Amino acid sequence: MNRTLDQTAALLGLKARALRTRLRELRILNADGTLASQHRDKGYLYSDPRSHWNPSIRQYRHYAVVMVKESGIAWLAKQLGITLTQQGKDSAA
Repeated sequence: MNRTLDQTAALLGLKARALRTRLRELRILNADGTLASQHRDKGYLYSDPRSHWNPSIRQYRHYAVVMVKESGIAWLAKQLGITLTQQGKDSAA
């Protein structure tokens, strides 16, 4: 299951803004919030391109959302020095 950074922050017990700040400090995210190029294609994080129709200017707005793969949860926890107490999707029940 892939998660957004907000969902990942909740899973790691952090606030979304605090997670993004730490990821910028670790240079996993660029200053503008995009995924740093050295972390692409590693199997942990990826950018999901999306678009939204803006009716006022009658054009699409294109943007990317940083997503965390299932293997990226443990990797991020290790990078941040967080010990995970729950592992796997079935342990949340």
